Amino acid sequence: MSTSYTSILKLGKPASGDTNWGTTINSQLTDMLEEAIAGKKTVNTWADGSNNHNLTEGNGTTSEARAAILLLTDTGTALSGAGTLTVPASSKLYAIINTSGQTITVKTASGTGIAVPTAQQINLMCDGTNVVEQNNYIAAMQAAVAKIDSLRLASSGATVDSIITDCFGSNTDTKIATNKAVRTLVDAIGNFKRSERIYPWGSSDSSGISGSAPPFISIANDETETVATFDLYGNSRTVFQELNLAITGTLSFNGTKTVPTLADVIVRVQRKSTGATGTSIGAVTDADAKQGSGSAYWYLIKVAGDQTGKIDSFSWLDDAANGASKKKIQSATYDDGTNKTTIVYDNNNSSTGLFSSTGGTVYVSSSAFESAGTWVTAVPNVPDNSTESLNETFTMSKIIPIDGSGNAVITQETFNLPTLKLVPDSGGAGNIEMRVQILCGPVSNVGAFTFNVLQVDQINITRS
Repeated sequence: MSTSYTSILKLGKPASGDTNWGTTINSQLTDMLEEAIAGKKTVNTWADGSNNHNLTEGNGTTSEARAAILLLTDTGTALSGAGTLTVPASSKLYAIINTSGQTITVKTASGTGIAVPTAQQINLMCDGTNVVEQNNYIAAMQAAVAKIDSLRLASSGATVDSIITDCFGSNTDTKIATNKAVRTLVDAIGNFKRSERIYPWGSSDSSGISGSAPPFISIANDETETVATFDLYGNSRTVFQELNLAITGTLSFNGTKTVPTLADVIVRVQRKSTGATGTSIGAVTDADAKQGSGSAYWYLIKVAGDQTGKIDSFSWLDDAANGASKKKIQSATYDDGTNKTTIVYDNNNSSTGLFSSTGGTVYVSSSAFESAGTWVTAVPNVPDNSTESLNETFTMSKIIPIDGSGNAVITQETFNLPTLKLVPDSGGAGNIEMRVQILCGPVSNVGAFTFNVLQVDQINITRS
């Protein structure tokens, strides 16, 4: 009779009838179990030229392949580069501590294995064919410190190779940002709101104010006054700006009336052009489609992609960059289902439009293709044939009540105007010079307005 051995851990199995069982059990089973569960072996020999070491095996005798913990060293500097530790193709757990000074790949003879960088330790498992990491899922984990050398994104394969503390650094799309870096980025380029109130302190009308009376500009029927000038602040990261205006003043009429009377004023919101050349937004995919009857002026076209970031409340379009045949853009909307931008423009007549066939390039200009320094009025918020020639943006109107003597009964009011959108024009990014004008009585011919204050709220939409 003789002792046999297990196939994986090579533990002794005394045969029935064998003598000296005690020695066999102690040396070839008990000692070997301890080595397999808690033993540590040092690997310090590496084959010259191949940088490889095959774990030793032994039936009932101490061996590297049986040990629970393997300490990899290279005190003799035999490793000339990254090395390989080859383990038996048998199921086994290994705790690897690599202090060799080189990356060591732990693998079976036919497997791909796991590369363990120097100065790192890892728990590995041989599944009988290949060496893999012991853990690839933990249901719940809370870690005080997570140290990641190479975090790889499964879908794209991109590697997060470091932690950055400055989001303005290079290659930020493959790095993890700290909380402070994100706050700094938001502070620097995040969208911001800027508000100011503009009073007419310098107007000639305000020279007659007394006590706590507010400053004012009196605008009579058929008169036009510039009530405010200001800047919208932008930079190279500005995508577009939203402008909200609120005008506070008193709407009235001249003289006396026998019945309550409609009074109206036109508001012109204008920006100063910094360049006359249009910007291409691509080719027409859907040619002119007239909106309405044969006498209608409106035409609808479509271009590929989302072009709404290049079109604002001041934009005109043309089929050439010089704007020789320019037309007002009334609306621009994007449909992600078709991935097209729909544009409706005012052809200014009912004849053939600019884009009767597909393929032509569409150019847009947020300063109406006007030369630098020219004031350009925002396209009317609501199209109106009767007043469009007055170069309007908004209309403020109301029925003014009268007292027993026919005088207007008036109160100060605040008129909140719809939001305007502004994009940098062809002159480039930067501040936009703005002004607001008021024209009284274009429709009623009796309008009058006392202007007190303009509230300007700017939201600057930016990109990194």
